[in-house]
Amino acid sequence: MDVVELTQELVRINSENPPGNEEAIAKFVKDFLEDAGIQAELIKSGEKRFNVVASVGSGEGGLMLNGHLDTVPIGEGWTEKPLGGEVKDGKLYGRGSFDMKGGIAAMMVVARKLAKESLKRRLLFTFVADEEAGSVYGTEYLEKNRKDLFGGIKLGVICEPTGIDKIRIAQKGIYHVRVTFTGKAAHGSRPDLGDNAIMKAVSFINEVEKLRGKLPDKKHDILGSGTISIGKIAGGVKVNVVPDKCVVDIDRRIVPDETFQSAARQFQDMLDRLGLEAKVEPLAARDPMVISESSPIVKEIMAILPNAKLVGLSGYTEAEMYYKDLGIDCVSWGAGLTGDKNLAHMADEYAEVEELKRTAELYEKIARRLCL
Repeated sequence: MDVVELTQELVRINSENPPGNEEAIAKFVKDFLEDAGIQAELIKSGEKRFNVVASVGSGEGGLMLNGHLDTVPIGEGWTEKPLGGEVKDGKLYGRGSFDMKGGIAAMMVVARKLAKESLKRRLLFTFVADEEAGSVYGTEYLEKNRKDLFGGIKLGVICEPTGIDKIRIAQKGIYHVRVTFTGKAAHGSRPDLGDNAIMKAVSFINEVEKLRGKLPDKKHDILGSGTISIGKIAGGVKVNVVPDKCVVDIDRRIVPDETFQSAARQFQDMLDRLGLEAKVEPLAARDPMVISESSPIVKEIMAILPNAKLVGLSGYTEAEMYYKDLGIDCVSWGAGLTGDKNLAHMADEYAEVEELKRTAELYEKIARRLCL
């Protein structure tokens, strides 16, 4: 099977997360690698949660190719078969084709091609679970429980769909926060006897919107400005009951000159200005990341793609985890659309067939440059 056929087979294996079940796809990857003569380890991290790790060669200063096995849920609105893997007009359709089973397939092809080479440095392949829902059963699990797997690895490529002519060297950090307002319940016909928690949240949301307008004033050279978005609101139990609770979940993306502490201070300042009390809980916090343009991984990719652009993107990848927690210089680089359109998580997701082929070829080139 070539990279296109492999992508089709991977798309046809449902690995939606939630609910989270990488067992079938992980076993498919493991069997493929073992058929190519590569010893692969199937690592269980939870009920039906599996990772696959394999390597070729040995020696210090090696390279990791990384990809995630899970996808977001299929969702609604498809006109193509979401698990069909069908190719039409040069496009391979299906959930995960773009994000990121095409990248997984390219990794598998490279592994098979280099399986019998005499590499002077270790080439590590990590196929991980749970990237789409927090990384707990994937990269985080491996870092905490199997740090030995990463011995000798200094450089990494996260095979996410950046577009093969774009090397992502920077990404914004994540600060997810839950703000909970409490009030007092009362009958809807006597709101004067209650304390409406939703109305408190509305006042706070207006302040959030003001902050959203101010954030673009402060920009990072590569990543631009931080952002803020309200992703979820939950409050009230019934139309004729004054709500005594309202929860607001916020997605705050930070750039390198911001901190979690400064972002937390912004939330507290809003509450203070309004004279409101609320419980502010961080739900997730991951640092922003910028890899030096002089990093060997950047220089080596530029050597084979001299016209590639070095970019920073808003979305989060696990590159930051490997960089911060394990000291591996990681970039995100892989098959995507030639333009700027991003089909990740959308209905009728697809990957371009020619970019898939080109990606597999370039991954092989970078692996040879760094490990042979």
